[in-house]
Amino acid sequence: MENKALLLFRDIGIIAFLILFPHFVPLPFYSYSVVCLLLIWFLLRKEAKTFHDLGLSKNGLTIKAVLIGIVSALIWVGFMQFIYIPTIKYFFVVPDYTEYNFIKESPSKLIIIIIAAWLIGGFYEEITFRGYIQSLLDKRLTKNSMLWSVIITSILFGLYHWQQDVFGMVAAVLGGFFWAILFKKFDNNLWIPILSHATFDTITLILIYTDKFGNLY
Repeated sequence: MENKALLLFRDIGIIAFLILFPHFVPLPFYSYSVVCLLLIWFLLRKEAKTFHDLGLSKNGLTIKAVLIGIVSALIWVGFMQFIYIPTIKYFFVVPDYTEYNFIKESPSKLIIIIIAAWLIGGFYEEITFRGYIQSLLDKRLTKNSMLWSVIITSILFGLYHWQQDVFGMVAAVLGGFFWAILFKKFDNNLWIPILSHATFDTITLILIYTDKFGNLY
């Protein structure tokens, strides 16, 4: 049995790597995700596990899962558009969100970023955060493990989005909590948060493209 202190140190190092590596190693066009997914694959293999054990099973991709993913994404878009964004704009001076304004230049850029949203926002981020980190914390924590794994993973997910300013980080924490609850509610079926997250990102990108993001009119 591994020493508990060494195990804790290893887990903290892995989580830190998964959060920091994408930001501080300048790999082109989301290729950091390949490195991080290979690391997760290697760690799973050491325990005789696969991505199936994270909730990414063929049997989980059903019509019901697709519908839940789409409906939950619409709910979350509605929350962001009609509750979160208007609320923070009422109480704070919120800078315009410009990270993806370049997609307004052409439909082809929109399509490329939507594809990236499915591969990175949907698959990569959900495998990494809900699939691996949340499940790891759920296994390591001893008291109220499910609750704390959801809370900690959601906070880490927010910190991972620090390039989006404080309001974007808060939105990411809330989104992380939403997808973490979906993951646990539907028996750790990772397809559901993947589909929900990717659909949410797709709709948000279309709203940015049409200049409707954060605007009620």
